[in-house]
Order: sequence, then C-alpha cells, then structure tokens
Amino acid sequence: MSHDLAHWLLTTSRHVLRARSTTPLPTQVPLGPGQFTRAAHAAARTLRDADPRWCVVGALPFDEDTPAALALGRVTATPRQRRPGPPAVPTGPHRVDTRGEAAYVGAVAKAVRRLRAGEAHKVVLARTLTLRRDIDPVATLALLDRLHPLAHLFHVALDPPGTPGARALLGASPELLLTRQGDLLALNPLAGTASRHRDPVRDLAAAHALAGSVKELREHALVVDELRRVLHPLCTRLHIPDRPRLKAAGRLWHLCTPIRARLRRPAPTAFALAALLHPAPAVCGLPRDAAHTLIRRLETRPRDYYGGLVGWTNRHGDGQWVVALRCAQTDPDGVRLHAGAGILAESDPRRELAQTRAEFTTMLDALRPTPAVLSPSAAFR
Repeated sequence: MSHDLAHWLLTTSRHVLRARSTTPLPTQVPLGPGQFTRAAHAAARTLRDADPRWCVVGALPFDEDTPAALALGRVTATPRQRRPGPPAVPTGPHRVDTRGEAAYVGAVAKAVRRLRAGEAHKVVLARTLTLRRDIDPVATLALLDRLHPLAHLFHVALDPPGTPGARALLGASPELLLTRQGDLLALNPLAGTASRHRDPVRDLAAAHALAGSVKELREHALVVDELRRVLHPLCTRLHIPDRPRLKAAGRLWHLCTPIRARLRRPAPTAFALAALLHPAPAVCGLPRDAAHTLIRRLETRPRDYYGGLVGWTNRHGDGQWVVALRCAQTDPDGVRLHAGAGILAESDPRRELAQTRAEFTTMLDALRPTPAVLSPSAAFR
C-alpha cells in the first residue's frame, strides 16, 4: 500500500473526499445487536467536543458482531477529474477458481425452498472469491475511476496505522444508501440486476428485459416498500417514483429508484439514519431478522465489510453513506472479493450464480495487470 494513501477516501460525482490523519473514536462501542445505533450516538458525542472542521469517517460491517472501523478526521475535498477510459463494458473473461460455484448453487436452492416455505420474502446470498496476491490500491482506484466514472470509489483503512498486516477495504459502489443535508434526504436504492453486452442491440434488449421482468420488479418493489415503511414516520415529505428507472453500472444493468424526502425536525443525523436502515433489504433481505438468519445458515464465509457502509458525518448531522459493494478487502493472505444476488421464491439458482459472476468483474477488471498508459492518479494518494 502506498505510504501516503488516505486513511479514508470516498468520491462523489464531483469531488474526492479524503481524511489522511485520523484518530480512533474515544468510545469503545460494544459488539452485538444495537452496535450501529450505539456507534451513531458515540459519533455524535465525539463530534460535539471535537474541532468543528472534523468528521467521523469510516466503515460499518454487514454484521453487528464485526467491529466498525470508525475514526475522527478532517475531511478535505478536491475536484474529481474525469479521464477518458476503457469502454463501459470491458471485454474478456476472467480465469478464476470455480470450485465454490456448485456450493453456491446449492445454497441458493436451499434458500428458494425456505422462501417457498414462508420463512422470508427475500434473502440476499453472497459468495467469496479469494486471490492470493498483493495489489496496489492507488493504481486499482485509478483504474476503477476510468472504468466506472459515475461510481462511488472508496478506500478505508480497517486497522490503526502501524498495525502489522493491516487490512483495507476498497471498491467502486454503484449504490448510495443516503445523503443528508440539513432536513433534506436523498437515497438511491438498487435491486434487480442484469448483465450488459458489448453489442448495443443485445445490451438494449437486456435492459428492456430487466425493466419488464416480473421477478426483478418484485425484488425491487420489496426494497422500496420497506424503505417507505421505515422513512414515512420520519418525514414531512417523501417522494418515491411509481416505477424504477434503469441504471448502467459497468457490466451490469440495475433497477433504481431515486427517493427524496424532507425530514421532520429535529432531524436524525446521517449516521443515525444509516444505522436505522442498515443492513438494507437490498443487501440482506426481508424480513430483516429472518433473512439474516438464512444468511448465517447458508453462507460459508463471513462478509466482514462487504454489504456494509462507507461514509462520513459531521457535527451538524450532515453526511453521506454508500453501500460497500463491488469491493475488495485486503489482508496478509491476499484479496477477498464478495458478490451477492437477491433470492426470491421463484429464483433460478443458475441465473443467480451468473449474476454473481458478473458482479465480480468490477474488481477483477481493475485487478488485471495495469495498462502501461495508466499512471496512478495523484487524486487517490
């Protein structure tokens, strides 16, 4: 890892936000149920006594039994420069270990049987791919920026500086959980996915098929309806479009619904809202507790920070949190990737496997040998 890579980094459509020097939160937050809410309270207390220019930054894991990686730091913003890059849908297959695919298909089949038995309405099942190699985070982020110029790029140091074998999380998420500014709230949930194609005719056909898919539309509606249920008591105004729109993200099409709201006062902080919504149905399922139980039973590796959140909040309660998707977690053993699919009672296990293959490609494309024409961007140092 580059010695001067920011401890925490997150991009918006216009800016690169970074916190280089950070301090761990003074309050140790106990693990287990309620960790995220306790962390939000601890962040608010810390910010009341901190330099007003500082924010709480970091990452929340998927599961509350995994510690959050949060710190106090001064966030600076620089313009996000646009550079012409490779096509939006990169070419070429990846040679990866496929030994876990049969197990994943079997897990999805078990999930389908449990859903048909009424144990839950939806569950998101993930699988893991481990690469025994080192990566250059700066070059990887620079290539992700070229491949996915509209994505939220992120890098989070998961351990304090100087920790032997320190871990990190980096990726290019297509999904904004929420942005809060004053009493204004914006969300952009994604659910419903299809692979893209280099042939424009096939690509357009795939987009139309996704927009008309009964299964994918039902999956998306479950997510949006749950967000409506949770947000309605907190808002004086809540605007949710009647139908989702299509969003292109690298090799994938997604269904997305931009949600806009005005919060009741006193408005919850961005962190408190994130703690309330996380894990969202788009990465866990519905009902949340039932889906979480199925995930624990059927997934073979802990998710750690995949499906978690990366973001920031300031002393005014403003902030932004994105879902940690299309990401890699580095540790002394190599690089661990995750990909997941939303499972319904009518899901086809083979089709869900194909979706995870497509989701892996975001990071696999960026982990190819870096092209000679690409210089590591100073924006990500």
